[in-house]
Amino acid sequence: MDRPDLIPLQQSDRYAATLRLLGRRVTRHLVDDGAPVQAITRRFGPVSVSYLPRADLSGGRARVLSELPASTARLVIPEAPEVFEGGCWPILTPQHIAEINVPHSPVHDTLWANMHQKWRNRLRRALDGPLTLRESYFDLARHRTLLALEQAQRKRRGYRSYPPDFLAAWSRANPHHGLVLEAMHQDETVAFMLFLMHGPVATYVVGWTGPEGRRLHAHNRLMWEAMRSFFAKGLCRIDLGTVDTEDGAALARFKLGCGARVRTLGPTLLAPPGFRVSP
Repeated sequence: MDRPDLIPLQQSDRYAATLRLLGRRVTRHLVDDGAPVQAITRRFGPVSVSYLPRADLSGGRARVLSELPASTARLVIPEAPEVFEGGCWPILTPQHIAEINVPHSPVHDTLWANMHQKWRNRLRRALDGPLTLRESYFDLARHRTLLALEQAQRKRRGYRSYPPDFLAAWSRANPHHGLVLEAMHQDETVAFMLFLMHGPVATYVVGWTGPEGRRLHAHNRLMWEAMRSFFAKGLCRIDLGTVDTEDGAALARFKLGCGARVRTLGPTLLAPPGFRVSP
């Protein structure tokens, strides 16, 4: 990982606070050369599993696996693509994520130049159109109706995302660390995006658009405003989540079209109980 503080959402202290509010057991393991490694332990019947989502286990940091209870299986999605040897079983192929990092100055020109032409053309039409923007900190009571729209959308389209319970707990555990961007037309919300902020990183978690929002290219406008807003606030990275060119081709094209770069994570690995990392 290029900077110790540019950690993914799943390894942030705000993520841990949210899960603890939901009754999950989260442990943080200190290492000498960077951010702590975070593990979430749950029981499934007689089996305990410690889940290390997007953990940086490069080099000597892999010893964290040996510090977990010997009776616990480890499910790991490593942040780096290296595959551990000596007893870890790959059970899912590597994931790919899309990220936007702070561009070179001038920021506006670089962001604009990194976009694909079709994406940029849609943004131009959105900027010239009748949309207005509203930005507010995420608050469950205020934004419950928007989340309900997204829930109905994911049910229709059959995709999975962060569950409502998690978003509700985040709102309570981390006030002023979620940002909702809404596109408005004739005083109605036609699209929105929700980002969670943790340290110098903002992670996109859910979004919704209706027919009018699609017609006006509202999500292009929202993403553009998100990039400008977060980099003006001093954040260094926007994490747009996984890129799935098969089951989520349209969303993948949107993420890549805005200028995001793809990074490959490691495969999902299962380390059986009793696994030890060789010194």
